[in-house]
Amino acid sequence: MSWITVVWSMASAVCLTLAAIHFAIWLKRRRESAHLLFALSALGAAGSGFIELMMLKATTVSGYVTALRLSYLPLTLLLIAMAWYACKYFGCGRPILAVVITVTWALVIVVDAFAPFGLNLKEIYSLRIAQTPWGESFALPRGDSSPLHHLLNLADVTLIIFVLDVSVTIWKRGNRRAAIYVGVGITGAVIAVVVLARLTDAGVLQVPHIVTFVYMVSVYIVGYPLSAEVLRSAQLERQLQVSEAKLSETERRMTLAAEAAHLTLWEWDILRDEIWATNERRGDSGVNSLEKLDFNRFLHSLHPDDRHGVTAAMTKAVKGDGVYESKHRIVRPNGKTFWIAARGRVEFDQQRNPVRMRGISMDITAQKHAEEKFRLTVEASPNGIILVDKEGHIVLVNSQTEKLFGYTREEIIGRSVEDLVPRRFRPAHPSYRRAFFQEPTARAMGAGRELFARRKDGTEFPVEIGLAPIETPEGTFVLSAVVDITARKEAELEAQRHRTEVAHLSRVALMSEMSTSLAHELNQPLSGIVSNAAAGQRFIDRGDVSLEEIREILGDIVADGRRAGDVVRGIRAMVKKDLAIRQQMNLNDVVTKVVQIVSPDALLRSCELETSLQPNLPPITGDPIQFQQVLLNLVLNAFDAMRDTPVGHRKVTIATEWNGDGAVRASVRDYGAGIPEQARHHIFDPFFTTKKEGLGMGLAIVRSIIESHGGTMAADNPNDGGARFYFTLPVKIGLSS
Repeated sequence: MSWITVVWSMASAVCLTLAAIHFAIWLKRRRESAHLLFALSALGAAGSGFIELMMLKATTVSGYVTALRLSYLPLTLLLIAMAWYACKYFGCGRPILAVVITVTWALVIVVDAFAPFGLNLKEIYSLRIAQTPWGESFALPRGDSSPLHHLLNLADVTLIIFVLDVSVTIWKRGNRRAAIYVGVGITGAVIAVVVLARLTDAGVLQVPHIVTFVYMVSVYIVGYPLSAEVLRSAQLERQLQVSEAKLSETERRMTLAAEAAHLTLWEWDILRDEIWATNERRGDSGVNSLEKLDFNRFLHSLHPDDRHGVTAAMTKAVKGDGVYESKHRIVRPNGKTFWIAARGRVEFDQQRNPVRMRGISMDITAQKHAEEKFRLTVEASPNGIILVDKEGHIVLVNSQTEKLFGYTREEIIGRSVEDLVPRRFRPAHPSYRRAFFQEPTARAMGAGRELFARRKDGTEFPVEIGLAPIETPEGTFVLSAVVDITARKEAELEAQRHRTEVAHLSRVALMSEMSTSLAHELNQPLSGIVSNAAAGQRFIDRGDVSLEEIREILGDIVADGRRAGDVVRGIRAMVKKDLAIRQQMNLNDVVTKVVQIVSPDALLRSCELETSLQPNLPPITGDPIQFQQVLLNLVLNAFDAMRDTPVGHRKVTIATEWNGDGAVRASVRDYGAGIPEQARHHIFDPFFTTKKEGLGMGLAIVRSIIESHGGTMAADNPNDGGARFYFTLPVKIGLSS
């Protein structure tokens, strides 16, 4: 194969390859017409190369003429496509010049079709075989020049003008080197080729036609930027694929981390109204991963009561500061409702137009349920519940607080907690609050002090307040439980009045018994004294007074007086007499009643009061009021005995038991200092006491009451400390007169 054939074939093949590449690109990118125009230019260059090779290797005149006629077709395609390519891709050629080139070269094809031997030669006589300097042969025509070749010159001139116009435009844009390269290089090459072709056709030069190579070089030059752009696009695409792979991996990691943290990532393309979200978020909206999610579908997935709030929050973010935050409910296709907390931020372009919003969402259903349970618990509390922040502002109350203080919820939330404190205590209250926040622990407020609260109308009422710290993401709060103890205070006063009444009734009963006994016992000696005195008066009135009789009368009076003195000295015996009216009762019932009475005192004295009652006790007969007086006296003495005992060890135990031998026993046990050894034998004596403020009559009256019911009274010191007083009563004691 000759060197000419190889070179022309390789050059044409390169042009065909470029044409195929850019045509394939155009098929994928139909809007980019520059690729199609360049493909047509390269195709025209390849066609020109093959046809020019046919002309060089022609052996007959007819074959040469055929190839010559065909050569204008690819050449015209090359030049027209290149002109429009320059206009479309570079934007630097005048469209009117491109139209002129199109018309001129189209006219070349038409005229050439009707000329016998083409535009260059009027007639071709024969072919002459010439040789290159390296000895390779090629064909050249012999004939007369045709005047129609001026049309070709005109077409070449239009091409040169177009190239020069392109060069000027490039020069004006500031790229002078490229302007010189295009203008001088391409224009000079075209002129040189045209001159060379004319000299060869005239027989002056014996060289092959090389028109095709010049146009091929032009194609390479103007197509280089586009080809380079394709290469850059390919490189960018590969880089993009790598970046997308990395991004996809990063996205998977982020998605995995977000799902592990129960977070959902989402992005809203505001311009195209498309929402991207992880599958979990799509599941929340009732949309699978293959369906398009837009703002309307997102709104449709919300609870109807929350749609307006979410829309308002997003509108504020898009038209305002760009920050979006909301808590709303999602209704899934199965009807279940979930709470979602969402935060996002809007991205704006240079004109402050919203472009997209990115954010995260978190399922807070469990938190909302916990808050609802907390709210229900707080609302159901019989006590007033008040939640206060570190600055002393009220942030939460329950309905009971509204009832206690007379404020509505709207009125009280946001106010200072000092507004609920009586005016005389307000100056000191902030320091107490600060001290609590410095060491936040659950405890009672104002231990050992009486606390009062202030209603809206200014009235005060006694309260007990429990404090507990609550840790939240917003900081530490104090939860205050306020208990109105007005009823308890009234009950304590009533219990105190009841104890006083019981003691009074006991004293009245005792005095009644004593009075009855005195009247009964003193009646006879006093009657005798009166009778003897009256008899003595009668003797004196008769005037026949006998000293012996007077002596006897006076002796009787003395005897009766002594008898009256014995009665007075026997008051103790009279106290032991039975009451006139008694009834059957259960000793456990008496203990229960006493416990109810003294429970407030036990709380005030920080004493633990417990009972150990044997069930099914047999009944006893007696006065329940007097037995209450007995137990009250013993329990209150037990409280007094533990004044110096540590609070944790203060305990009083009331026990009952039945020994099975017809007797019931009750005991009161304390954990105080115990009964002193020197006082054991005198503890029940009247006017004997171990207390500075005592009168010494309480235990004496207790023992007298027990003994008046046929029982016995005793006391001892248990081995583990303290003192124990107990009494034993017979079962089924009959009524006595």
